[in-house]
Amino acid sequence: MSTPRLYDDLAYLWPLLSPPEHYEAEAATLRALIAGHFMMDPAARGRRLSVLELGAGGGHTLFHLRDEFDCVAVDLSEPMLDNCRALNPSIQCVLGDMRTLRLGRAFDVVLVHDAIDYMTTTQDAQAAIDTIAAHLTATGIAFIAPTYTRETFVDGDVADDGTTTESQELTYFSFVHDPDPADTTMEMILLYLMRPNPSAHAGPRQVQVVEDRHTCGLFDNDTWADMIHRAGMQCNLFEQEAGAWSLFIATH
Repeated sequence: MSTPRLYDDLAYLWPLLSPPEHYEAEAATLRALIAGHFMMDPAARGRRLSVLELGAGGGHTLFHLRDEFDCVAVDLSEPMLDNCRALNPSIQCVLGDMRTLRLGRAFDVVLVHDAIDYMTTTQDAQAAIDTIAAHLTATGIAFIAPTYTRETFVDGDVADDGTTTESQELTYFSFVHDPDPADTTMEMILLYLMRPNPSAHAGPRQVQVVEDRHTCGLFDNDTWADMIHRAGMQCNLFEQEAGAWSLFIATH
């Protein structure tokens, strides 16, 4: 699969587009679910639990978990791992593909958030879920959180946001659509509009417009559940408020 520019030469934009504070509520949900799962496990008392995040990107979720858990971040993008290292110097960062990774150890918690979106076939998604199962302890808990399922996807959905730094003004738009409902993919198109900050730039300011296309997988809830079961795990779909990402909770 080709690497979207956001995870390559534009990876420096990630902390601006999706800063760590945007992940605080998500991390709180995960923390509560982890605590509830291990509450009745005497072996978990008095020790720090281990967390593996596959497709950790810039480490913005782990930023909110790192003080409580022993965390390992895995990603296929070295530039994104550089962001993670800068934000979370105490976290081990591993360059790897979630479809084939085998670290030779198991974790109490395995997390895959929107990075699972880039599994565009059931074969790739199954391989990633098999990796989750291979790294999960017998009493552990896994979280699989695709941004969209068939049930939650809104064709033509648009979002926008922006921020200003000392050097530039940044605005971005996202547009998601399903070119072919008969296959298992959808497309997310990102447009970045960048221009110099007037306080740091004298003279005319030109707007740079960059297009970044992301091909992502799109599966229904039953397909996700079937893949999780094929990996030897049980699962349930955690009900969240409307508009939130889907969250499948899996255990051995």
